[in-house]
Amino acid sequence: MERIGKYVIHTAVVTSGYARILLCHDPDLQVPVAVKLFDPKPGDDGPLSPAQQLTRFLTEVRTLASFDHPYIVGVKTLEHLADGRPYFVMPYMAAHLPYEIGKDFAAPEDAAAASERDRPRRMSGQRAMLVMKQLSSAVLALHKRNLVHRALKPSNVLLSTTQNGTVKLCDLSLIKLAEKNLPLPDFWMGDAAYTAPEQRENATAVNATADVYSMGVLAYRLLVGALPDLSAGPAVLGGGFPSQLVELIAACTDPEPSRRPPHAGEVLGGLDRVPPPSRPAQVKPVVQVVSKPRAAAASAAQPVAAES
Repeated sequence: MERIGKYVIHTAVVTSGYARILLCHDPDLQVPVAVKLFDPKPGDDGPLSPAQQLTRFLTEVRTLASFDHPYIVGVKTLEHLADGRPYFVMPYMAAHLPYEIGKDFAAPEDAAAASERDRPRRMSGQRAMLVMKQLSSAVLALHKRNLVHRALKPSNVLLSTTQNGTVKLCDLSLIKLAEKNLPLPDFWMGDAAYTAPEQRENATAVNATADVYSMGVLAYRLLVGALPDLSAGPAVLGGGFPSQLVELIAACTDPEPSRRPPHAGEVLGGLDRVPPPSRPAQVKPVVQVVSKPRAAAASAAQPVAAES
């Protein structure tokens, strides 16, 4: 039985450039956990040196551990293997956003050919609003410390359960710190569909508005079930959505950072101003009382005499 420290490994869930996430079992607490292991590839000639990768890994776990927030994934412990590689342990999360909305595909025919589980789909308006409010609260916690996530996308939004799960923001591997810039390649890193245009040009110079842009794209994706066409400017929601929501998403996805909401707190406030979905008025049943004519009622009440 393979282990990492005391944790029994069930399966590898995700492998990134210099880390692996393992689904494990805690034998002491008898609960499932997720373990992120620093695991750089031998001979990797990528843009970051092993020392720079290690700096990013340790910064991620220490930043996550500094938060006690209901919508940011927690850290149980940081430990090291015998060979010196660090790993940290997080609570197990049952799903992430693609579980509810499917995956993104470059071509419509690819989406049509995908399995039912992976096929892109939208959320209900009520569910999408709840998810975006929880995510905005998590990102606001970062922005209050002058941190920029720089990698907001569906796969980095975990869910506590498979049915209406609570948001848990994760993956701070590209976090921008307030006091210094960690080693980062000259080119942008992240998912192009959710990345602000200025971040693609210079990821080290962005501020909170880059996250706001990603949040706007993500909100559109949840509500519509497809990525917005941003080639001609901000995202435009179709008819049927409240004007406050249409204006908010357009502002968030404006290609000019100065015209966007300045931080996630403004996005959260904008979402709070969106009216809830209207419900049809309840119609009380109408009870109709039909009374019989008095004469007919009287004759009906008297016995009929037998003919002699």
